[in-house]
Amino acid sequence: MNSANALLFSPSRWWPTLVRKLLDAWVQVQVFPQPLVIDASVPTCYVLPLPSATDRAMLDSLTRRHGLPLSHAPLLGDFANGGASFFSLRDDRLKSVPPRLQRLLERVAGSIDSPDVQLVPVSIFWGRSPEREAMEGDQLPLLRLWAAEGWGGRSRLRKILAIIFFRRDVVAKFGTPISLKAFIAQGEADALKPELLQRRVARTIRMHFRAEREAAIGPDLSHRRLLSEAILREPRVKEAMAEEVVAKKTTEAKVLLRAEKMAHEIAADYSYPIIRVFARALGALWNRIYDGIDVIGTDRLHQLAKDHTIVYVPCHRSHVDYLLLSYVVRTAGLTIPHIAAGANLNLPVVGSILRGGGAFFLRRSFKDDNLYGEVFSAYVHEVLKRGFPVEYFVEGGRSRTGRMLSPKAGLISMTVQSYLREHNRPLAFVPVYVGYEKLIEGGSYTQELSGKQKRKESLFGLISAALDMRKQKYGRVGVSFARPIILGELLDESGVADFQNWLDDKSLRRRTLTALSEKIAARINGAAHINPVALAATVVLATPKHAVDMQQLAEMIDRLKALILRSQIAGELVMTAKSGKEVVDYTANIGYLERRNHVFGEVAIANETQAVALTYFRNNILHTVALPGLIACLVAQHGVMGRAKLARLARELYVLIQTELFLPEWESEPFTPFDATLAAMIDDEWLVAEGDASVVSMRSHGTDAALRLETLATMIRPALTRHALMLALVVREASGSRSRDAVETLAQQAAQHLAMTHVFNAPEFSDRSQFRSAFEGLLRAGLVKLDSASDVHFDAALVQRADEAAFLLPPDTRAAVLRAARGMGK
Repeated sequence: MNSANALLFSPSRWWPTLVRKLLDAWVQVQVFPQPLVIDASVPTCYVLPLPSATDRAMLDSLTRRHGLPLSHAPLLGDFANGGASFFSLRDDRLKSVPPRLQRLLERVAGSIDSPDVQLVPVSIFWGRSPEREAMEGDQLPLLRLWAAEGWGGRSRLRKILAIIFFRRDVVAKFGTPISLKAFIAQGEADALKPELLQRRVARTIRMHFRAEREAAIGPDLSHRRLLSEAILREPRVKEAMAEEVVAKKTTEAKVLLRAEKMAHEIAADYSYPIIRVFARALGALWNRIYDGIDVIGTDRLHQLAKDHTIVYVPCHRSHVDYLLLSYVVRTAGLTIPHIAAGANLNLPVVGSILRGGGAFFLRRSFKDDNLYGEVFSAYVHEVLKRGFPVEYFVEGGRSRTGRMLSPKAGLISMTVQSYLREHNRPLAFVPVYVGYEKLIEGGSYTQELSGKQKRKESLFGLISAALDMRKQKYGRVGVSFARPIILGELLDESGVADFQNWLDDKSLRRRTLTALSEKIAARINGAAHINPVALAATVVLATPKHAVDMQQLAEMIDRLKALILRSQIAGELVMTAKSGKEVVDYTANIGYLERRNHVFGEVAIANETQAVALTYFRNNILHTVALPGLIACLVAQHGVMGRAKLARLARELYVLIQTELFLPEWESEPFTPFDATLAAMIDDEWLVAEGDASVVSMRSHGTDAALRLETLATMIRPALTRHALMLALVVREASGSRSRDAVETLAQQAAQHLAMTHVFNAPEFSDRSQFRSAFEGLLRAGLVKLDSASDVHFDAALVQRADEAAFLLPPDTRAAVLRAARGMGK
């Protein structure tokens, strides 16, 4: 390096310092992971993917700002004369080993006493977009699109434009430190020559950079324009086309044209300009309508995205879910997924915008159109095969009740089939919980559950809803990315050998899909956000007139919070930090409770409209109080119980509602959540333990403790009432005399009648889907069986179970259930 260059580029000279200070003043950077922790006692050398003066300056700034070993300081220890603590790889196509890496390896390997050196790969992205193919008909492509981060090379001019355009869209990712001594030791074990060891280290770093780039901006989709052709070349699609030619007595050309139209109707049209507009618009919208978004679990996503294809499987509570999850994922520095959206959203203008944001559309049902099914399946396979993240809602439609709905296996089956056919990387399902404090569609949900027709989506309706949204506040939103489910591991556990084995064994497919679907649903529920509205709703709706003394309400909420946390029924739940009093105040301020002053104390009241709305938020977290509620029901009804009997009866009831609420399996004894819950209820004086806790009892009637226990029991009684009603209907007639459909229909009708005479004030109480889940619980427990005609069979044990379930209800409710069963049995 000549003297002029030395003056210009030396870290101690003015030029790099000026660049760093300019970037500090201009650029806003998101840094991952958080917090950044690098062991400063080990000599640290940073690695950049390509030579870049701005990236070097940004690295210098970040290491100073975050208290890390400085990138422009000399290496520690014996490496003090080795220059600054960073170097760059070259262009991937050259596959060369940087001289600096060679020297470091030689020095570390030169002596046993030589200190280790840790290499920290650092990726910096200036604007993120998937690479676009040629923009047909556009003579002057947008400079922003041209300058955005992609898979091609980047000139100095593009880099300058990126710094100008994307000052608020810069992401820096620090990789896990790589120990050179560990590589050298492994190289010696493999008897590698120094040159081969150097290439191995360089290749490992390059693979890391490629994985980070793919996680941040998505796989290289430079051949996306050929996607439709690839779909139509799929053997199963070609076979379906040939079948349609024969079945409909038409020509191959017409069938091919129909298949092409289907592919066009389905496919997303990922567009970076649209995504950038979305990101800014959504950021402004969320700031306007929400008080904040609480996101948990993105840290594990970064590691997962490097070497796994990710399938996000969130619960579906609102149309906002589509936009919210994409916004959260992009804000976390990851690629926005392709999102499966209902064809009802493929509206004029709106459909094109959603496609640009990654949405692909599917019809609500296509079981009678084999060609469409094969084209859609092929599209899903192509997207997954290329490693692009995908998102779909396992419940199918939005939950109108606030409960997790039974998962639909269609898209899950396509995903498993795609993986077994062909995959380049492991595939991970990431369950996602989304919880709101106020719903945009809350009013329409209540109307639909009351029997009104679902309003059809329209462009005018969406515009009107968007305008209404801007006028209101919707509290906070909670988003949790739960523990991933690695598909390959689950298939191994289920005994799935290969693709042919999957196709040939229908029973194996059904078992595997059921297990996978239920695990997804259980993990979604396990990551619930227990927000203030849900807590207040759960307690207030369990009171006789939906009215309670404010002080008692606050105390009950505090106790319930502690009980939920100790019960261990939801392994990754997020509990609000607000105290009971703060929860009550917050829920009243958001409009769900009224305060009424009285000389004996202030009272919180939910009027009829508020109470109906609150049922939705109670149902969001009902699964977290299910086990404490069952224990409370049993002890409140019996007064005094032996611990062994309590555990047995709790287990029998738990199995009934497990499917409905997607609770963890109670497979063996001891069942840790039961033990933890009972211990918490005794410690916090919900129950009294006698002697060595082999006998438990409730407090004396009329005491505050007895009132609290009854309130807790009331939280789960509607679910028990549904099961008692269904059991009473099943055993009313002889075994095999009614079909499953008839039982569910009668149960729904009986529930409607029961709701008119007994105030449950819960729109979902007579919802048909709840009785489908209740019947699934009976099947899982082995209490009923179905024959080939779907007629229901049972034995004498079920009659006893029906009596036990009815016994847990208050006398008036029990009488009403039995009366309804007799009436429906005529």
